[in-house]
Amino acid sequence: MFKVDYGNPLQVAAMWSNLVEPGDNAAGLLTGVLGQAKGLEWVLESADPKELPSELVADTEGRKLPWRQAIQRWLPRVAEANIEQQFEYLQRLGGRLMYPQHPDWPGQLNDLGEYAPLALWMRGNFELAQPREWVSLVGARASTNLGDQLAAELSFDLVNAGFGVVSGGAFGIDTAAHRGALTVASQVSSEALATIAFMAGGVGQLYPASQLDLFNRLLDVGLVVSEVPPSWRPARWRFLSRNRLIAAFSAATVVVEAGVRSGALATAHRALELGRPVGAVPGPVTSQMSFGCHQLIRECGVTLVTNAQQVGELFLGLGAGLTGGALASEGVQSELVFVSDDFNNPVHERVWLALPKYGEATFVSVAKVAGLSVSEVSAAVSALLVAGKVEVFGDKCRRIYS
Repeated sequence: MFKVDYGNPLQVAAMWSNLVEPGDNAAGLLTGVLGQAKGLEWVLESADPKELPSELVADTEGRKLPWRQAIQRWLPRVAEANIEQQFEYLQRLGGRLMYPQHPDWPGQLNDLGEYAPLALWMRGNFELAQPREWVSLVGARASTNLGDQLAAELSFDLVNAGFGVVSGGAFGIDTAAHRGALTVASQVSSEALATIAFMAGGVGQLYPASQLDLFNRLLDVGLVVSEVPPSWRPARWRFLSRNRLIAAFSAATVVVEAGVRSGALATAHRALELGRPVGAVPGPVTSQMSFGCHQLIRECGVTLVTNAQQVGELFLGLGAGLTGGALASEGVQSELVFVSDDFNNPVHERVWLALPKYGEATFVSVAKVAGLSVSEVSAAVSALLVAGKVEVFGDKCRRIYS
């Protein structure tokens, strides 16, 4: 097992990145009160949910936080945290690890409070992480040709006007947004702010793999960022948790196309919670890919935008919004997620997705992959068994495909 030097903030941040799933606010609360180093030392050396550090008791008085479950989520991953290999891999990639106390840390992410990231792994142009005027352009993966065209044109015009564009590197609107920004950088001005992609997997496992050409161009003049170690593959639940970073990093968020269950709506709601302005591009009333945008405009009061100038006007109302209050929740992990139609509980879905596609897995191994405690996995498996989605064989289970 890797022995952490608690005086080395890079090692401390890397270990936290290995132990916790993105958005685990128990870890955010712990490190916010004790600091990353002292918090990690308590977890690894003397963690006892019955004997919390006095500072933590005072700060969390009145909140019901299941620390035992949190510690049970984290400790199984300690033995498999290959920090040295990860740093070697990151060096080969030409990457960088940033921690919250670093002077170059993007402070706007701290607006997430206890949901703020504990580490950021990066590849590309590291100067892009500095405070600038950023706009998040998000939308559907199964976008229409019209949506792709609008996103690319909007991104091009925004970057040409001096803004930077943030998105998630996925198919559809994300791809169009990145391509529009990269066109400015390659054809108009090499000094353009270009674009940042927040990923659900490690910066050494860029996904989707079919987007390799886009990612290579992005690494030349943009930046790729992830909360998880560089060798980690993306997981479905991490796509949803990384949306909070896309919302918090930028001063404004614009949804170009989105269905009523699109993850882009989660990004928009995060931005609204943070006090960030949000815009939505309208589309044909008959297009399902615009239903989510219309819902945001009608029910959430977001601003209707159709061009870069109107997006720029979103910045006129900024001020307190850039330092808006942290997300508030009494739970240990954020549940602001959009669950697929096949599941009615995000934890159940995470456990099912953590199972191998074929073959069996023990409850312990599933817990490590999913970033949950064994007791949480056991409870989820019981529910999935009743729902006919898994088979159980002693301490092992496997998926059932209906």
